[in-house]
Amino acid sequence: MTSALFDEIEEEFCRHLTDCHDSKRAHFDLADYYYERAARVYYVQSFGLAIIAAWLLSTQFEGLLPLGHPIVKAAPTVLAIIVSVLSIAEYVFRFKEKAFTNEQAAKRYHSLWRSCKNWKTDYPSEQYLEQARTAVQKYREQLSEINRESPHLSSVLWRKINSVRKKTGNKDVSIYSFEQKA
Repeated sequence: MTSALFDEIEEEFCRHLTDCHDSKRAHFDLADYYYERAARVYYVQSFGLAIIAAWLLSTQFEGLLPLGHPIVKAAPTVLAIIVSVLSIAEYVFRFKEKAFTNEQAAKRYHSLWRSCKNWKTDYPSEQYLEQARTAVQKYREQLSEINRESPHLSSVLWRKINSVRKKTGNKDVSIYSFEQKA
């Protein structure tokens, strides 16, 4: 009886381990995606500001085009609109905030994953049955709490996660180096 119960506890630890691993990996991948988007917006904003500064410092390309040329008249307005739109885009899309939220969720999953991974060290045999049962129930509650508090991974987000994984060759950076197969 105790052997069967210990086996069930081991199976539940393995399910928690798998769930934590898959979730932490997805959230880390999504954090990478959002950090990349935030960097892109930042670079484009910087480039736009540099163009406006160059425009202002170059006295509106004096000598290249006549001062009455439509491009000379429209360029400052167009550049100002581009920079304004990019500044608003950062606020609207909140890439940095989303990246941070997903990274925090991934770190919480990783912490629980590590605990689940080491459970056999803490409870090596059936003589620790009650402690193992208490621990697996505690981990179940922790996993449920992390799942509730983590951003929901919709089908749209899974497509983004899969695109990140295609770029990285589906490399799983959440596995310890000594565990990787040669």
